[in-house]
Amino acid sequence: MAGDDALSQVAKALKSLKENDQFHGALEQPPVFKAVRHWAGIERLKPEECEEWQSNSQLMFVLAELRRLEHYCRAAGMKVPLEQVLAGKDELPLPDGRRLRGGEIEIMKKETDETEDLPDLPPVDPRLWRKTFLWQIISAVTLALVMKISLWYQEEQTLASGNASMEL
Repeated sequence: MAGDDALSQVAKALKSLKENDQFHGALEQPPVFKAVRHWAGIERLKPEECEEWQSNSQLMFVLAELRRLEHYCRAAGMKVPLEQVLAGKDELPLPDGRRLRGGEIEIMKKETDETEDLPDLPPVDPRLWRKTFLWQIISAVTLALVMKISLWYQEEQTLASGNASMEL
């Protein structure tokens, strides 16, 4: 697959940059770091500040390495993972569930779903709805009967307390 070949090149380039001490040493220099931020479009610099870049070999080395990674990323149809590069990491999750790690493409293991261990539900009896409907009707009638008795009892209590107050 052409896409996997391009991703494999990106993974190898990330691993190479991670293991390159000269690259990370150069990134620690303030002018190089500012130039990388300019190159990435994070913080653009004035043209006057960029003029002496050609004479800085460390800066040119870092930009060449970043351009090489950019070439592979474009072939893979992705942006340059600058955060991983600056952090010295070679691990990059991909949108399709895979990840780049250690110079290779890995398929990430899915976390086991807890519902996979549960037994299957028993089959549904198509006549069960009649039984359920009957129980719902019985419950509704019972509730209505209890309400009627409670109202009747409350009414009797009200009448009895009214008669008691009349006797006084």
